[in-house]
Amino acid sequence: MKKFINRPEDVEREVVDGYVKSYPHIIRKAADDIVVRAHPKHGRVALVSGGGMGHEPAHLGYVGAGMLDAAVGGAIYTSPAQDRIIAGIGAVAPGTTGVLLVIKNYTGDVINFKMAEQAARDEGIACDHVVVDDDVAVEGSSFTVGRRGVAGTVFVHKCAGAAAEAGASLPEVKRVAEKVIANVRTMGAAIEPCTVPAAGKPGFTLADDEVEMGVGIHGEPGVRRERMQPVDDMVDEILDTILADLDCAGHDVAVLVNGAGGTPPYELAIVSNHVHDVLAARGVRVWHTYMGPYLTSLEMRGFSVTLLRLDDELKGLLAAPAETAAWTQGAVAVESLADDATDAATTPEADDADCSPAAAAPGAETAPRAADAEAPGAAPSSPDVAAAIKAISAIADAMDAHKDELTELDQPIGDSDHGINMARGFDAMRAQLPELAGQDLPGLLKRAGSIIVSKVGGSSGPLYGTLFRKVGVALKAEGSLTVRALSAGLGKAFVAIEDLGGAKPGDKTMLDAIRPALEALERGRVNEVSVAEALADAASAAEEGAEATVPLVARKGRASYLGERSVGHKDPGAASFALLMRTLATVAAGK
Repeated sequence: MKKFINRPEDVEREVVDGYVKSYPHIIRKAADDIVVRAHPKHGRVALVSGGGMGHEPAHLGYVGAGMLDAAVGGAIYTSPAQDRIIAGIGAVAPGTTGVLLVIKNYTGDVINFKMAEQAARDEGIACDHVVVDDDVAVEGSSFTVGRRGVAGTVFVHKCAGAAAEAGASLPEVKRVAEKVIANVRTMGAAIEPCTVPAAGKPGFTLADDEVEMGVGIHGEPGVRRERMQPVDDMVDEILDTILADLDCAGHDVAVLVNGAGGTPPYELAIVSNHVHDVLAARGVRVWHTYMGPYLTSLEMRGFSVTLLRLDDELKGLLAAPAETAAWTQGAVAVESLADDATDAATTPEADDADCSPAAAAPGAETAPRAADAEAPGAAPSSPDVAAAIKAISAIADAMDAHKDELTELDQPIGDSDHGINMARGFDAMRAQLPELAGQDLPGLLKRAGSIIVSKVGGSSGPLYGTLFRKVGVALKAEGSLTVRALSAGLGKAFVAIEDLGGAKPGDKTMLDAIRPALEALERGRVNEVSVAEALADAASAAEEGAEATVPLVARKGRASYLGERSVGHKDPGAASFALLMRTLATVAAGK
């Protein structure tokens, strides 16, 4: 792997800093992972979007007058954690008439953004959301999370942003966004994969004579792999699929020919050439064409085509002035840039200001700081706390030791980051243990859950955070570390994770490892065995459950888009849960 980077762990921060330093008149940094408008608007609706980085210029490149008010970034291809989204909402909510969240339809994004929305409402902020699902390569069904949100999201940012800039109410801005979503469709293809810097390996492999049709924007494989063909044939298939789903005959459309990051402009021009010929032959009028890298996938060699069916309202919103790093159109009114101009010019780095995300969003948890790990901590408040500290440290060691293995499991059916994310989350949890030692065990576990939610992001963060929090609640009710408490806590976590992710046992998720572990703990409770024996049985059951996911067809999460192609691969979430349980059993056995 060759990339123009420094250290993989610094990529996201350096990307944000590079954009902010390049466009200081448009954007500023509210935190390492949050970019806001340099000149905030007041008395109007604010738009917040975001997701895992690696799609630049999306989303921070669309922050500015006429489009987004804030973009919240996660690790590459990983949804930002809910506390970061809460902070992003808090950074723009003061002085506005409400906040609309624009979410791409991926499990992690939907979970984290919706939880942040509820937290914002609890703080009295008028907040709503829309979910973009424009990818026609994926059919929505009860077995998947529905169509993915891809390049059509940029049109949602533009039209909804223009409506908000014009002073529309929150319900009206949401109506516009939903109108765009109802009228936009996208499909893509790729001939070379991309490589997540921290993973060091491509997310999938293609032979020199192969193309992946319907490829996703997170480096996940598409819906079909076939022999390479002329690009006109690929465009024909893409437009056939789009137009079969959205009747555009006799209508004006906006066309977006989007580069996936490694596709040169001359190839995009060849794509655009045939797109126009096909649409003209089918009686579809092209009102305007946008061509270039609008929503990328690192260095993937691919492209997508997006059609937005237009009426006069949408034409006006697309044509409205905007000034962002990646989309400039028309003349932005001087007054829209006047608010807080002096402050923005004198404080381009706002991390330490009173308007930081933590201050702006009451109740938002801040991410653990490196300095916190060096602070002296209290002695463990009880033997159970001492045991929990030892167990969490051992889990962090195990996740770090097995991160490559977990990432390799994630590459064929996910986005190649599960092991990296789990190691990062548990390392952060371990760093906080000296300060958490003085708490009781339930308090320690609940705080540990909050840390992993903050640090892991994606869907794994909320799910593992829920696991720790629910076990903490059960231990508080029980009063001590017992098999009964562990069984009750894992049972509560099982139900909560089902509700949060919408999955069931058999869907090829971590639940397929949790349920047999829970059943083993419950048998241990009935038979009155020791904690060590119960955990050993539960670990074995979890490992068997994880192995049992290999022949299953994925029905939830990103793997579900592969359908039958997900067969033959172990679910990485089930594998990491089994690893966690085996580590707990080893610690409990005194080994």
